[in-house]
Amino acid sequence: MNPSIEQLGDSAALIVWRSLDHSAAWLQVQNAAACLDRNRIEGIVATAPAFKSLTVYYDCQILTWTDIVKWIEEKLPSPSQPFQIPRREIEIPVCYDEEFALDLISVASIHDLSPDEVIQLLSNATYVVQMIGFSPGFPYLAGLPIQLHAPRRAAPRIQVPSGSVAIGGEQAGIYSCSTPGGWNIVGRTPVRLFDPQRNPPCLLQTGDRIRFGRMDRRQFDDYAEQP
Repeated sequence: MNPSIEQLGDSAALIVWRSLDHSAAWLQVQNAAACLDRNRIEGIVATAPAFKSLTVYYDCQILTWTDIVKWIEEKLPSPSQPFQIPRREIEIPVCYDEEFALDLISVASIHDLSPDEVIQLLSNATYVVQMIGFSPGFPYLAGLPIQLHAPRRAAPRIQVPSGSVAIGGEQAGIYSCSTPGGWNIVGRTPVRLFDPQRNPPCLLQTGDRIRFGRMDRRQFDDYAEQP
């Protein structure tokens, strides 16, 4: 089923796969983003994939709405076209020290598990980055074991430290910046997910496959002290 192409303000187009289920739509979004990025023309500013939609930002002084629709229709892959989503395998080390795992015990109690069982389940799973959003570099991760699904906190925290590994409903995520947040904090990574001086500034990309490795507090401190 072909997606709809809708005008979003005066300098963006929204491509939406409303008729597909979540998983099928996400695959189409990723394939479309990769294809359009490979075939950029002058005036295309950026593409921003989400769960069931893809936003294309353009310079309205260079391209018209008619130009954008024509380009999208010509370059958008057909639903039957083989997927060409690049996959990277990345391990993110996580420390589950009590200071970092503020909600580990409460998540464990929801499912009548021990904290170590929660950590084991987190470590055994493979996650896929479905979207980068909320804050720069924040990955929404699919693949959280059903045994660990947990509702978001009733009262969000005013400040969640950067690197906090968290559970929100059926997803896992990693706070890339220090921000307010209502997800359950179960650990922390010293890996910097967003660095404006790095190229690209976001460490993770949609489609990346992620695993959580376990590290102790000493390893965390040693890692954090590296230049």
